[in-house]
Amino acid sequence: MQYQPDAMGVSTSQLASPWARLAAVIIDFLLYVVLSGVLFVILEVASKQDPAVTGFTIIGANLALFVVQMVLLGARGQTIGKILLRVRIVDAQTGGHPGWARIVLLRTVVNWILSGIPFIGQIYWLVDSLFIFRADHRTIHDMIAGTQVDKV
Repeated sequence: MQYQPDAMGVSTSQLASPWARLAAVIIDFLLYVVLSGVLFVILEVASKQDPAVTGFTIIGANLALFVVQMVLLGARGQTIGKILLRVRIVDAQTGGHPGWARIVLLRTVVNWILSGIPFIGQIYWLVDSLFIFRADHRTIHDMIAGTQVDKV
């Protein structure tokens, strides 16, 4: 599909809805919660000798899921939640894959750093999240990275 930028240079032809974006984030979050919960129950039942093993195993499993999510973001512009909701991160001007550095470093890591600043980070996170309700559905972290989230 040919991308037709608007006056701000951003394509609006295939934008994902704010609700699809929100649902994808919720799915990704729930993956970590479910993974942790299932592993905790299995490991608690299986091993009463060393409680530290449970914590380390859960941390390791979540770290592995995080790595999978980052690889998917870098390769496809999608997390597991985005795959299920059929949306992906694209270059806002061309509609192509923005590349690993823009998706993972600019869009994800920079966003985490900004969100982690005491007090200011909470305000930033809220404002950034509410930006999905703008006409172009682009968040602050989308604008930092020059990306948008489109339907697949």
